[in-house]
Amino acid sequence: MKNLIKLAIAAALLLFLFHEVDAARVWQTIERASLPLLAAALLMQLFSQTVAAFRWKLIMDRLDFPHGFGFYLRSYFKGALFNQVLPTSIGGDAYRVAEVHAHGAPLKEAFYAIFIDRIMGLIGLILLNILAVAWAPKDLFPAVLLYTLITVTLAALVGFFTLLWLHRVQTLRRWTLTRLLAELSERFHRVYRRPRDMALQVGLSLLTHLLGMFTVFGIGHAVGIDEPIGFYLALTPPAILLTVLPITFAGWGVREGALIALFRLIGTPEPTALAMSVLYGMMLILAALPGVYFYLTSRHRWL
Repeated sequence: MKNLIKLAIAAALLLFLFHEVDAARVWQTIERASLPLLAAALLMQLFSQTVAAFRWKLIMDRLDFPHGFGFYLRSYFKGALFNQVLPTSIGGDAYRVAEVHAHGAPLKEAFYAIFIDRIMGLIGLILLNILAVAWAPKDLFPAVLLYTLITVTLAALVGFFTLLWLHRVQTLRRWTLTRLLAELSERFHRVYRRPRDMALQVGLSLLTHLLGMFTVFGIGHAVGIDEPIGFYLALTPPAILLTVLPITFAGWGVREGALIALFRLIGTPEPTALAMSVLYGMMLILAALPGVYFYLTSRHRWL
């Protein structure tokens, strides 16, 4: 039911956008897109997911559940498949939890590991938004959007360092809910207690999202948005950040509306921006398709 609601919201948003924008121009733009640039964008997205899988492996190594990189790469692509392609009751994160648990990790530990991986991915996206604000030309962003980005950034960083510290509060272990929070904090501290490990993880998270931004950059140039990389660095991260909100399936609809609104700030025609966003969504699906092979050849399946 939950995923059906998300699908319905995504469909409603997309129908509204295609109704408000010249749909014929959108499809014409997609049909004329440069195939070599789209192929390069796909490679960037595949590389992005590979870097994210390596980051997850490092987290699991610190939590004393070492497996080869190939295991985590296959599992990550299977998770991406569930997130991007299959509207099932099992999300990509839940699938990864189940798979790690099936390979020996206690269920609670598998959950903590996925949660930490998600937090670090979000931190990388938040930091990329900081770069977006710093890189953006003066007065590019409306004041409301600028202050919202700054507020979200500060809140996320405070939450990050609070989670590193919470395990020291012994009174949290008295109650079930707060004990789970303390245990999560302890695992979080175990992964990031050394500055070198934290710097490496932050760097990998930034690289993951930067590669995703280059994916959008390649698609944008494929459809004729021939702006310098600086504009993409400024405009893309806020749109991707909005797709973190779990209100539509795989961010469809929200991403399109955000990219149209943001690229309108630099004079991009709405049909062109919508074409770029639709192609980006399709690119995410294509990049998840290796997960089909990994899923069909795996021992454990949950569907």
